[in-house]
Amino acid sequence: ENFGWMQDDPDAIPALIKAVGPGLRSQPDTRNWTDRARYDGLIKAFPFAVSCDFKPFPLEADGSHPRYDLKRCFQIGWDAGFRGPWCLEHFHDDLGKQFKEMAFLRDQLRSWMKAAKKP
Repeated sequence: ENFGWMQDDPDAIPALIKAVGPGLRSQPDTRNWTDRARYDGLIKAFPFAVSCDFKPFPLEADGSHPRYDLKRCFQIGWDAGFRGPWCLEHFHDDLGKQFKEMAFLRDQLRSWMKAAKKP
Protein backbone atom coordinates (compact mmCIF):
# COMPACT_ATOMS: atom_id res chain seq x y z
CA GLU A 1 0.00 0.00 0.00
CA ASN A 2 1.23 3.48 -0.83
CA PHE A 3 2.05 4.93 2.56
CA GLY A 4 4.96 6.74 4.16
CA TRP A 5 7.88 7.09 1.78
CA MET A 6 5.74 5.85 -1.15
CA GLN A 7 3.09 8.59 -0.95
CA ASP A 8 4.89 11.04 -3.21
CA ASP A 9 6.63 8.56 -5.52
CA PRO A 10 4.43 7.16 -8.32
CA ASP A 11 7.19 4.69 -9.24
CA ALA A 12 7.62 3.27 -5.73
CA ILE A 13 5.10 0.39 -5.96
CA PRO A 14 6.25 -1.01 -9.32
CA ALA A 15 9.91 -0.57 -8.30
CA LEU A 16 9.37 -2.44 -5.03
CA ILE A 17 7.47 -5.25 -6.76
CA LYS A 18 10.22 -5.55 -9.37
CA ALA A 19 12.88 -5.68 -6.63
CA VAL A 20 11.04 -8.28 -4.52
CA GLY A 21 9.67 -10.41 -7.33
CA PRO A 22 6.40 -11.54 -8.88
CA GLY A 23 4.87 -12.89 -5.63
CA LEU A 24 4.34 -9.36 -4.31
CA ARG A 25 1.19 -7.48 -5.30
CA SER A 26 -0.19 -4.02 -4.55
CA GLN A 27 -3.14 -2.55 -2.71
CA PRO A 28 -3.40 1.03 -3.95
CA ASP A 29 -5.07 3.49 -1.60
CA THR A 30 -6.77 6.39 -3.37
CA ARG A 31 -6.32 8.75 -0.42
CA ASN A 32 -2.74 8.03 0.65
CA TRP A 33 -1.06 9.62 -2.38
CA THR A 34 0.02 13.21 -2.33
CA ASP A 35 -2.03 15.35 -4.72
CA ARG A 36 0.98 15.57 -7.03
CA ALA A 37 1.46 11.80 -7.26
CA ARG A 38 -2.10 10.42 -6.98
CA TYR A 39 -3.18 9.73 -10.56
CA ASP A 40 0.24 8.72 -11.91
CA GLY A 41 0.75 6.51 -8.86
CA LEU A 42 -2.59 4.79 -9.43
CA ILE A 43 -1.82 4.27 -13.11
CA LYS A 44 1.44 2.56 -12.15
CA ALA A 45 0.10 0.58 -9.16
CA PHE A 46 -3.21 -0.79 -10.47
CA PRO A 47 -1.66 -3.27 -12.91
CA PHE A 48 -0.27 -5.07 -9.82
CA ALA A 49 -3.37 -4.67 -7.62
CA VAL A 50 -5.21 -7.45 -5.83
CA SER A 51 -7.32 -5.03 -3.76
CA CYS A 52 -7.92 -1.29 -3.49
CA ASP A 53 -8.63 0.93 -0.51
CA PHE A 54 -11.16 3.30 -2.03
CA LYS A 55 -10.75 5.92 0.66
CA PRO A 56 -12.11 9.43 0.15
CA PHE A 57 -11.90 12.45 2.38
CA PRO A 58 -15.22 13.67 3.85
CA LEU A 59 -17.90 14.29 1.25
CA GLU A 60 -19.75 17.56 0.77
CA ALA A 61 -23.49 17.69 1.56
CA ASP A 62 -24.30 17.10 -2.13
CA GLY A 63 -22.04 14.01 -2.24
CA SER A 64 -19.23 15.71 -4.13
CA HIS A 65 -15.61 15.11 -3.24
CA PRO A 66 -13.58 18.28 -3.84
CA ARG A 67 -10.18 16.91 -2.73
CA TYR A 68 -9.69 14.70 -5.81
CA ASP A 69 -11.65 13.01 -8.57
CA LEU A 70 -13.04 9.73 -7.22
CA LYS A 71 -14.44 8.64 -10.56
CA ARG A 72 -11.06 9.21 -12.20
CA CYS A 73 -9.45 6.98 -9.55
CA PHE A 74 -12.03 4.28 -10.30
CA GLN A 75 -11.54 4.64 -14.05
CA ILE A 76 -7.76 4.30 -13.77
CA GLY A 77 -8.22 0.99 -11.95
CA TRP A 78 -10.90 -0.23 -14.33
CA ASP A 79 -8.81 0.64 -17.38
CA ALA A 80 -5.91 -1.33 -15.86
CA GLY A 81 -8.16 -4.40 -15.67
CA PHE A 82 -8.81 -4.21 -11.92
CA ARG A 83 -12.29 -5.47 -11.02
CA GLY A 84 -12.11 -5.47 -7.25
CA PRO A 85 -12.40 -5.74 -4.44
CA TRP A 86 -12.95 -2.03 -3.95
CA CYS A 87 -12.67 -1.76 -0.17
CA LEU A 88 -14.52 1.28 1.10
CA GLU A 89 -12.60 2.94 3.88
CA HIS A 90 -14.40 6.05 5.06
CA PHE A 91 -14.72 7.82 8.38
CA HIS A 92 -17.06 10.44 9.78
CA ASP A 93 -17.55 11.71 13.35
CA ASP A 94 -21.32 11.38 12.91
CA LEU A 95 -22.18 7.67 12.58
CA GLY A 96 -25.45 8.38 10.76
CA LYS A 97 -23.63 10.50 8.17
CA GLN A 98 -20.94 7.85 7.85
CA PHE A 99 -23.50 5.18 6.97
CA LYS A 100 -25.18 7.54 4.50
CA GLU A 101 -21.86 8.41 2.83
CA MET A 102 -20.75 4.75 2.73
CA ALA A 103 -24.02 3.85 0.97
CA PHE A 104 -23.52 6.75 -1.44
CA LEU A 105 -19.97 5.60 -2.24
CA ARG A 106 -21.15 2.01 -2.71
CA ASP A 107 -23.83 3.18 -5.10
CA GLN A 108 -21.35 5.35 -7.02
CA LEU A 109 -18.99 2.41 -7.48
CA ARG A 110 -21.86 0.18 -8.62
CA SER A 111 -23.06 2.74 -11.15
CA TRP A 112 -19.54 3.29 -12.51
CA MET A 113 -18.98 -0.47 -12.85
CA LYS A 114 -22.32 -0.93 -14.61
CA ALA A 115 -21.55 1.92 -17.02
CA ALA A 116 -18.03 0.61 -17.65
CA LYS A 117 -19.31 -2.84 -18.61
CA LYS A 118 -21.44 -1.48 -21.45
CA PRO A 119 -19.81 -1.76 -24.89
